Amino acid sequence: MLNKLKKSEIEIIKVLRDNPLISRADLSRISGFSKPVVSYAVTDLINIGAIEEVKTGESSRKGGKKPILISFVPDFRYIVGVDVGGNKIISILSDLDGHVINKKKHISKGINKEKELHSIIKESINSVINVSPDKILGIGLGVPGTTDVKKGIIHQLPAFELNNIPLKTMLEDDFNIPVIVSNDVTLNAYGEIWKGAAKDKENVFLIAIGTGTGSGLVLNGNLYPGANNLSGEIGYMITDWSAEKNKSIKSFGNLESWFSGNGFETRVKEELGIELTSIEFFDLIPKDKRIRDIFYEGCNHFCLAVSNILTLLDPGLIVITGGIGFNRYNEIMKVISPILNKIVPPEILEKTEFRKGKLGELGVALGATKLVHDTFFV
Repeated sequence: MLNKLKKSEIEIIKVLRDNPLISRADLSRISGFSKPVVSYAVTDLINIGAIEEVKTGESSRKGGKKPILISFVPDFRYIVGVDVGGNKIISILSDLDGHVINKKKHISKGINKEKELHSIIKESINSVINVSPDKILGIGLGVPGTTDVKKGIIHQLPAFELNNIPLKTMLEDDFNIPVIVSNDVTLNAYGEIWKGAAKDKENVFLIAIGTGTGSGLVLNGNLYPGANNLSGEIGYMITDWSAEKNKSIKSFGNLESWFSGNGFETRVKEELGIELTSIEFFDLIPKDKRIRDIFYEGCNHFCLAVSNILTLLDPGLIVITGGIGFNRYNEIMKVISPILNKIVPPEILEKTEFRKGKLGELGVALGATKLVHDTFFV
């Protein structure tokens, strides 16, 4: 783990990240630290490789010695971000500014044993680490389930039919690097705020539609994880009590049974006796009325959930992403827009913007990277 930095060093790094190529004198002026304090801190940060002297600047109007300009070094440390999906695992290695250095995918579909999941995650992380391990600040993982972030335990992982996995401990034993585990959609929202579609907004509700359906909430510019890091479990919302009152809670939630990749695949199999992938399901919507009816019914349920979100939270921006949400955004919006026009008060809907996520399949991994950065760095 990175040795603890002094307060002066932390503040100087913050100034440098906001003001690339700056002199020691300007660092002193902006940070409020005296020139000797800045000089000592800069020397220490240069010695550990966090900043570097880049080039000579221009002299002041009074002339004199030209200042040496200093810059932050984003590859001073690296971060591993991992998106553990129901069908695939995406791992990235990034620098401290979120530039992706390496990226790998591994297939996870069909895994239903803890040992197998641990093994494929470990393999995926190893595949992107092409730098010295002591240069890695931490490993962040987004998982499609409920988590205890402090303990690093996954309570439920419906996509793999697994429960109570101490993933943080397992991976820290493997790599001897700090690990953070959080919900994937919460991290996706974090990623979109940092690098994607939500950069300019203070209040955002992100919905990820993939194997399951989940969400992440940003309020007043801050990620809202909930009191127990369990917020955003939109997949468990009930949208038809008459149909669902006799159902018990299963791995996937009620809304997910209507509107998610798993939900569509399951309904087609149970009602039509056909086995289709999500991709095949969407490709058949224009051609097969039976498939289209299942999709449209799912959209109605999805709209009821979105309507409740809009009337309760008034987020101003809804970002839709995930494997299905990102790739089938236009098809989904074409169906849900007229439904929302019927059920959401116009004064709310007219002021709500819908955007497709920008980060696509990198959203969760980048969000995990950002969480590690903000937890262990400055």
